[in-house]
Amino acid sequence: MENTTILIIEDEPTINRIVANYFKKENYTVLSALDGFKGLQLFNSHKVDLICLDIMMPNINGWDVAKTIRETSNIPIIMMSALSEEEDILKGYSLKVDDYITKPFNPKILIAKVRNLLDRISNPTLEQNVAGILEVSGIKMNLDTHKVYIHNQEIDLSKTEFDLLEYFLKHQGKICSRNLLLDEVWGIDVYVEDRIVDTYVKKLRKYLGENANYIKTVFGVGYRFEVLD
Repeated sequence: MENTTILIIEDEPTINRIVANYFKKENYTVLSALDGFKGLQLFNSHKVDLICLDIMMPNINGWDVAKTIRETSNIPIIMMSALSEEEDILKGYSLKVDDYITKPFNPKILIAKVRNLLDRISNPTLEQNVAGILEVSGIKMNLDTHKVYIHNQEIDLSKTEFDLLEYFLKHQGKICSRNLLLDEVWGIDVYVEDRIVDTYVKKLRKYLGENANYIKTVFGVGYRFEVLD
């Protein structure tokens, strides 16, 4: 996209070049760094709209780069890494990165993630007004009356179902582990098995009907609510 600058921080020259070329073909402006130190220099000296960040790099690794950037900026960050273990993915999200893609990956998928993330930031599909309304792509929640409508058809949700859907809508695009959902929806003082989350997600998908695919399963981690136009 014209006037949109992507910073690629990736120490493997071939991957860096291939990803950069794909972004350039889509008319993005691209800045490239082969290590974390250079990446931070570019970030501090240029206007950057989004960062694609590798983890295993010399001098300064991706974890430390993300941590440093988050001290001063909420710029979107997508981690690119061969580290695919659950603990590595969750570590990325604990550092407030916005998405995580594991290597090897198709650059077209990365571009789609970038486009979706930037579109959501500049033209959010989720709106909340003074009346306490959450609305996204045919789903409407009234937080004051606890009523939910799917394509203008009212559906009857239990309190937990309502709270879970509300959490998903308020955190679009974020991967939510089962433990996180248990703490945020059920409460940290309530003990229930983590698989209860799966049961309630199944219920929500049934209610959502044709919109059920908005709740994505992230295998080994949890769920992500995402609307792809």
